Amino acid sequence: MHIFLRKLLFITPFLWCVLPASAADYVVDITAPTALPAPVDALLKQHLEIIKLRDNPRATPAEWLRVYRTTPTAIEDLLATEGYFSATITPSIEVLNGTSHAQFLVDIGEPSLIQSVDLQFSGSILGQATTNAEIEKFNQAWLLKTGMPFRQEDWTKAKRQLLIAMLVQRYPNANITSSKAQVNPETKAVTLLVEVDSGTIFKFGELQIEGLKRYPASIIKNLNYIKPGTEYSHARLQAFQARLEESGYFRGVEVTANTTDVVGDIVPIKVVVTEGQSAKLGIGAGYSTNTLARAQLSYSELNLFDRGWQLTSSLKVAQKEQVLNGLIRLPTKSSGYRDSLSANVNREVIEGQTTTASQFGVNRSWGPRKREQTVGTNYLVEQRQVDGVPTETKRVATVSYGITLRRTDNDRNPTLGYLFNAQFAVAPIEQLSSGRFVQSYVKAQGYYPITTKTQLIARAEIGAVSGKNSAPEAFLFRAGGDQSVRGYGYQSLGVAENDATVGARYLATGSVEVIQWLTEQWGAAAFVDFGNAANTLTELKPVYGYGLGARWKSPIGAIGADIAYGEAVDEYRVHFNLGVAF
Repeated sequence: MHIFLRKLLFITPFLWCVLPASAADYVVDITAPTALPAPVDALLKQHLEIIKLRDNPRATPAEWLRVYRTTPTAIEDLLATEGYFSATITPSIEVLNGTSHAQFLVDIGEPSLIQSVDLQFSGSILGQATTNAEIEKFNQAWLLKTGMPFRQEDWTKAKRQLLIAMLVQRYPNANITSSKAQVNPETKAVTLLVEVDSGTIFKFGELQIEGLKRYPASIIKNLNYIKPGTEYSHARLQAFQARLEESGYFRGVEVTANTTDVVGDIVPIKVVVTEGQSAKLGIGAGYSTNTLARAQLSYSELNLFDRGWQLTSSLKVAQKEQVLNGLIRLPTKSSGYRDSLSANVNREVIEGQTTTASQFGVNRSWGPRKREQTVGTNYLVEQRQVDGVPTETKRVATVSYGITLRRTDNDRNPTLGYLFNAQFAVAPIEQLSSGRFVQSYVKAQGYYPITTKTQLIARAEIGAVSGKNSAPEAFLFRAGGDQSVRGYGYQSLGVAENDATVGARYLATGSVEVIQWLTEQWGAAAFVDFGNAANTLTELKPVYGYGLGARWKSPIGAIGADIAYGEAVDEYRVHFNLGVAF
């Protein structure tokens, strides 16, 4: 009788397995002598098959028992990916009131640590004068250092990043021929061995261009700064492709160098382009808190006179401003220079002053976007009318220089870095102008992440004009508006003349803004703006604007809507901002 009872108790859990699935529930308990690390606990709960089966209404007792028997091995495999190779798993199962309780006591032990790392290189990298320095750089950049815990995910990531670093530089055919992670469960030590074949070091050859129908090949050739014989670099190909994409001529660009089916070490650069539409006509309407409602007609031509010249022109009619302008950009020269011609007529009625100006200019720019420089000449004829004052006409011929520095982590939605712009214009010849003067203007804007969700933006601008009141209104300064001192009307801060506000010789404004991002796309902002424009430094006393706003990270840049209080005028104003004004 005693033997019969023992046998009955032994087979009870297995007799339960033949019960209908609806007659039983399933429970899984994973316990440990000490609390499991959060990543390990999450890993087990996410990937163990028995936990997924527990919540499956179609699970059968036989299937439950099968998965229960394989779970200890599954736990060991998962723990090994986190570097725990000496774990002890104690399983148990019992049936109470038709419910099957599967329990697993998990003692993960100590994590295995990396004892040594051996990166071995072969191929053309060994035949270079810079071999030692290059190999040392790859060793320094290797993610898994001695003494760090070993994790499978980190092991995979380290190998991938090593290979990418070589591919992006001058080893396009680099590959990992062997990799081993040897584990000693007794000492809990891991030795890593990675063997890398760098492959051949290639040099760039001539250009091969496909897809051109309307534009001359010189457009592409002049944007190619890669000389034949230059060592292969994926980064150089990407930079070349970016220049072609930014040129405005193409709606599709692909720049490649095939290093797999080449004889020798010279690889041609293949450029495949899809030309953009040559002529475009656009009609639009909008609203700005600076110049109010507007309608706009625009026309662009990318191949003017079949020479690859780019024409952009527009007619904008707003409540406070009317502008007709045209700009012709010539293709970039082989020297890297970008030349342009511009002409515009502008009439604006702002703060009691009516200004009509016509100007023509020739400019030359050079340098990458991070450090762009411009020189130019400009001729302007301006008529200024203020109620109670005779109409004044000024003419001026200027020579100008400007430099823009951009150092940000993102062009459209920067969170770290700075933007800097300096401009200088000189009217040196009195016979061509109503007088001589020098205009200087500097603007800087900085971005700093206080936390991952809190961002600081600071802005400052200063300007000065020297000369005996000979500068036209276009070269003088006023402040106030969306991109200036918020809380005040557009260009309402300046010099009072009768009932109007006119331009001043000195400008100084600034802003401090804090944005708290509530989601990935939406944030709330608080800001303080300050500044003014005046004819003397003693009169340059700042006024203040305070406000709150909302921010949205759009694909074209941050869009902002603000409510600002102008302390000096005791008024509230609504302001809108789009993108980075630089």
